Amino acid sequence: MEETNSRERAISLKAVSKTIKGKAILQDLSFNVFANEILALIGPNGAGKTTTVRCITGILNINSGEIEKKDSLKTSVMGEKDYLWEKFTGFENIKLYYKYFGGNLEKEKIDYYTEKLGLSEFLPKKVYTYSKGTKRKFSFLLSLLSNPDLLILDEPMTGLDPISRRNTRELIFELKENGKGILLTSHDLAEVEKCADRFILIKDGKIIADNLVWDALSKYRTLEDLFFDMAGR
Repeated sequence: MEETNSRERAISLKAVSKTIKGKAILQDLSFNVFANEILALIGPNGAGKTTTVRCITGILNINSGEIEKKDSLKTSVMGEKDYLWEKFTGFENIKLYYKYFGGNLEKEKIDYYTEKLGLSEFLPKKVYTYSKGTKRKFSFLLSLLSNPDLLILDEPMTGLDPISRRNTRELIFELKENGKGILLTSHDLAEVEKCADRFILIKDGKIIADNLVWDALSKYRTLEDLFFDMAGR
């Protein structure tokens, strides 16, 4: 998948740097996230993936550079941790989400996504009874309630069993086909191979492989092979 002028940019990062407590966490990151694509941000622990997400969403201010967003872009984030109201049911969490964050997704779509993610039986139950995987799927559902143009998913497959992974992956594909842009981070390289159109590899806050697409990886048998060759040193 090539970056061309005909493709619609959702977000552009231009020479973005971030320092925390005197340590350079991100160093001159520049890349685009497009509509109708699944872009994966990969790298070892501490590479700066989550910090990048937090800068894009405005949780963290950048020290230098620029982050440009398409006018009227609606962004939703599924963080690496599940921030849920544990003592309330799934239904009550959805109502609370609408109350505090707003949303315009129609009930039919909520029901559809709930069924797709295998959550229907859990919504009447208290969230503290959910397994880790069910909480991740429910966090994904909440991220869809605002009907965003761009979804940012930080480690979305953590704790999911193989069936839930497949169902979540199929929903991500469907969202892309419906025009959504998707930026995800993951340590699961096999999962990235299955769902990403394009990926960017970062290490120590720097991009070391950019705009990589599958037809450009002929010298590597798997994405893991590339990862260890370029970032595993």
